[in-house]
Amino acid sequence: MERFVQFAQQTVKTVSKISPFPISLSDRQGYIIGDTNSDRIGKIHKPSVEVIKLNKAILFDDNTVSTMENVLPGIALPLCFEHQTAGVLGIIGDPHQVMPYAELIKNYVETMWHETIHSHIEELESKITESFIQYILLENKRNIEKLKEYCSILHMEYLLPRCCIVIDIGNSLITMVQAAKNHAFSMEYLRREILYCIRKAYQAETAACAFLNPQKIVLLKAINDITDYHSFMADFKKNSLKLMEMLNVYHLNAFTVAVGNKYESMDKLCFSYEEAENLIKLGKQTTINPAIYSFYDWNVLAQLFPFYDTNDIHSIIQLRLRNLYHQKNFLELKQNFLTYCDCNLNLSKAAKLLFIHRNTLIYRLNKIEALTQIDLGCFAQSMLLYVLLKRET
Repeated sequence: MERFVQFAQQTVKTVSKISPFPISLSDRQGYIIGDTNSDRIGKIHKPSVEVIKLNKAILFDDNTVSTMENVLPGIALPLCFEHQTAGVLGIIGDPHQVMPYAELIKNYVETMWHETIHSHIEELESKITESFIQYILLENKRNIEKLKEYCSILHMEYLLPRCCIVIDIGNSLITMVQAAKNHAFSMEYLRREILYCIRKAYQAETAACAFLNPQKIVLLKAINDITDYHSFMADFKKNSLKLMEMLNVYHLNAFTVAVGNKYESMDKLCFSYEEAENLIKLGKQTTINPAIYSFYDWNVLAQLFPFYDTNDIHSIIQLRLRNLYHQKNFLELKQNFLTYCDCNLNLSKAAKLLFIHRNTLIYRLNKIEALTQIDLGCFAQSMLLYVLLKRET
């Protein structure tokens, strides 16, 4: 009710700037909640009750209102919201002069009403999503049954695999609002635009996405299957660059983004969040540019390798090497690669030690590159694969 009154008063103020006639707004009980003449606000307007009851416009001329209390000549029209009569618009003046403007003003007020209500609904949904994400990612003690209940209420599948994307924009939002003051951009408007761009960039229009705080946004990206996961991760850098382009419109051109591994249920997503946060933290100690981090990017892994425990890095990228491990001749490919490295990347020497033709070794090394997307011409990436495979020997 309070928001309706606020809306009514703001609407009267806005419409009065373009309408040649004073207007008033009444609620379903007939009380005036907005009026060009503020002295009338809060008073009962009995004809509004009749308009609500009949659900049609009523004209009031001078003769009609002469015997009525707190009623002025003009026209009263029902205001509709989602196919229900929810209030009354009064346009004050000679009914014959008012009539040509009545429908236009009514449509304008209803449009403003719809936009305001939907904006409030979106704001409420956004706050609910924020609270939910903060609960599953930041709460130390999560009640699984309560978490499942929240998922049901919010129509989120509890067991759907997801990964967590973290976008750190620093103080950019506050800077954006200050820079946009002359353009009348509100903080809430810019927040909505940023969330829209993030969902759009990662093809996750219906995914849970929210600000954890003014500096940090989280997107919970749903993963349908292992093929979908590999496809998403392979495109992560490209989509992140697309996000940067989209946010350039709002003068937000410097931020950090990272993604954690996928997990099978909602209660495990905190681990994906922690991985993304750790990537951002460690990424700041490297020269990687742009600041886009994922365990799927071999260049990122190679630069972060010195900061990770070898056991941790091995477990992190096992899934990344899935295609290589599943090859029937994996042991052969592994031996060939390790020998090639032990021979200081000398193809002829390695082929001789392996008792195979040089071209056969080249073919097998190319196959490893195709299966893993590792650039064997890059020392850092080759070293990373060498260390990981050597540990399994």
